[in-house]
Amino acid sequence: MEAHVKYFSSGVNQTPLCFDWSDDGTVCYAAYTGIALYDPKAGSVIGASSKVHSKRITCVRWIQSTASRRAIISTGADGKAVVWTVAPEKTEDFYVVQPCVVLDHDDLVLLADGMVVDKEDEEKVLVVTATTDVLTTWLVCLCTGTFECLSASTPPARLYIMSLRLYMTKEASYPLLVCGGHDCKVYIMTSDELGHYQPGCVLSGHEDWLTALNLMTEDNGDILLASGSKDSLVQIWRLSTVKNDEIQESKSDSKELKLKSITFRVAEGSKERTISVFLEAVLAGHEGMVSEVCWARPVVKDQRQHQLHKLLTCSKTQDRSIIIWEPQENTGSENSSSGLWLEVARLGEVGGNMEGYYTCQFGPGATHVLGCSYQGGLHMWEERGGSWEPCVVVGGHFNQVAGITWDPLGRYLLSTSKDQTTRLHAPWVKNGGKVSAWHEVGRPQVHGYDLFCITSLGRYSFASGAEEKVIRAFKAPSNFISNFGRICNIDVEKDLEECGVGEGASVPSLGLSNKAVLAGDLQEEQRVREEGQEEVQAYFTPLTLSAPPTEDQLMQNTLWPEAAKLYGHGNELMTMAATSNGRILASAARSANVMDAHVILWDTDSWQKLDSLEHHRLTVTHLSFSPDDRFLLAVSRDRTWSLYQRHISAQSALGYTYKLVEFSKRKEWIHSRVIWCGAWLPDSTHFMTASRDKTVGVWGPEGQDGGWVRECLLTEANEVTAVAVTSAAEDKERGECVLVATGLVCGAINIRKYFVKEAAFSESVLRISHQHHETVRCLAFRPHQVEAGNSVTLASCGSDMRVMLFEVTVE
Repeated sequence: MEAHVKYFSSGVNQTPLCFDWSDDGTVCYAAYTGIALYDPKAGSVIGASSKVHSKRITCVRWIQSTASRRAIISTGADGKAVVWTVAPEKTEDFYVVQPCVVLDHDDLVLLADGMVVDKEDEEKVLVVTATTDVLTTWLVCLCTGTFECLSASTPPARLYIMSLRLYMTKEASYPLLVCGGHDCKVYIMTSDELGHYQPGCVLSGHEDWLTALNLMTEDNGDILLASGSKDSLVQIWRLSTVKNDEIQESKSDSKELKLKSITFRVAEGSKERTISVFLEAVLAGHEGMVSEVCWARPVVKDQRQHQLHKLLTCSKTQDRSIIIWEPQENTGSENSSSGLWLEVARLGEVGGNMEGYYTCQFGPGATHVLGCSYQGGLHMWEERGGSWEPCVVVGGHFNQVAGITWDPLGRYLLSTSKDQTTRLHAPWVKNGGKVSAWHEVGRPQVHGYDLFCITSLGRYSFASGAEEKVIRAFKAPSNFISNFGRICNIDVEKDLEECGVGEGASVPSLGLSNKAVLAGDLQEEQRVREEGQEEVQAYFTPLTLSAPPTEDQLMQNTLWPEAAKLYGHGNELMTMAATSNGRILASAARSANVMDAHVILWDTDSWQKLDSLEHHRLTVTHLSFSPDDRFLLAVSRDRTWSLYQRHISAQSALGYTYKLVEFSKRKEWIHSRVIWCGAWLPDSTHFMTASRDKTVGVWGPEGQDGGWVRECLLTEANEVTAVAVTSAAEDKERGECVLVATGLVCGAINIRKYFVKEAAFSESVLRISHQHHETVRCLAFRPHQVEAGNSVTLASCGSDMRVMLFEVTVE
């Protein structure tokens, strides 16, 4: 068996330095405790790191190297700074970001930066890390994986560093270190010895915390330093080399009024160079804290490198905007000149954002802009004909993913999370019928409570359970269905005819329920706009899409209307399951006693309660209907499972209900710890249970009336938190078999064959290389496989914010 990563989805950490765009066009971003590699040209995530950090990553940056290997520096709240290298070859169709050096600190590491330096004719990396009260420099060798600590000192003026940059000036022996923080000043530090820095000069001008710094070198050799602050201002400082005659001229009398400048010296081999710094411009365009400043990269023009004069700034408060600045003389011209800087574009009108953008960057060529918002989503714009247009970009959940469920036909995957959203993932099929990549194409639910569980109720319908103790059911509107058909190249004419819930959905102010928006509502809104009677709040705008929606469109225009709200549980929902046709929904909530540990059955046609199934003493952790809907399996925190069979009932509105027929009662067959998950085999008579005691039990009928007995027991290396089973396959030597995937608390996913007649697992195990970094919450094989050959698709989600798809090829 072989596995290939088909899709990787994860949000971005909510930190100011959460991603970096390299010169070769690859974006690295912090995804919980790992690093993901995103290729904007391919439109998908192409690589990920192994787990080294134990807490969230606080900063990631590319180390621009002249060597063939690509390197990244990351810092974390766990007190580690890690230098990574990207493997040149893919593993499972995915690049592996491998740890090269781990630098341990006594405190959380806030920031780091790295730069390639030559020492003893060998290329090494100078790394600077900042904790709350220590500034440390390291020298790392990427080839051998060795490192040494060059110095560890208190920051200048006991500064709490909030921004830090290494920058190599022309012909200088060692790079400059520029930093700023809580005292509102910019510190430019110089070095006479590699890794040993002392203050060169201090720049004062801001009135609040200094939060962002960036530098660039003009074509004439001058350096422009941009600094952003919590005072909402951006200041541009010019660093230029001072010649001897200029020093003499400055001492002579002059009637010309000039701004005050500061000078400092930089070592150039055995000589020194004097650099003058003065304030060139103050940019006032933001209404709140400036969270990032970024210069455009140089471009090659007429076979020469040319530096563009474009500055990008963003704010994460109030105005929620990204601004592109250019000097007045540079508008329509390529000549650099110190003049008035103008705002030439403002990006980022994002509805519903509580905060704005944590960071932003220009792409290579300055034709693309990438930003990261409060919800952990990436936003990208491309310059087309003088205007900036939003682009398709990857994204994902920014908190633990609690559950996933497939569409009954396998056309899309739904995931729900503690980030209070439900997201729909589907393949983007371009012209020609070839799948370009999987994308998030809808966000049916944006809630006010953490979401814990989800289940499909048929085509274009699902139910989710949340911390609020209420079950909410949703149905897809016609605008989403039509867009879904174009994006995925699916015929949805019949689905549109059957859709009766309106054009879209919106969430009113101070509301939690997705209200349907009908065609009449859109007409009335248009009439009010035309007449200008009053201001209209547009919660939903119909879209016509042939590509996945952008982050802004996902947040506001892909909601599904609520079909019903179901009340019956007294605690937060824990698990849900539905029959294959979606007619019966079973739900269970968190409980610490017998009274709350019951399972409720609902009729999804009338949205009425059908029955209450009582047996367990503690929380029912997972529910699963058999493929033929004859049985309902419940597993519990009380270490037992129970089995309910469909029975005719005159009291039920459907004419039948489910009654208890079997439960685990023999002491030697009971799991010793909580049972987390259960899954049915395709024959609807065998099922599996996965437990914290590191075992997976396989249960089958003893006889026609003899109940269920344990036929096989599998022991894993760690606590088993999820299990999934595929449809039946055939082994040439050992007969009928199924594929079984197990997810562990450590994030590992293992795939084995199980031979039904022999009641035995295969000795060979396929261990997924690109595993989760935290607990695997749910596994689900794609129904109605459409892949060619003997391949199946496995979906997984975990506490590390990831949703992943693996294509498993069976021999």
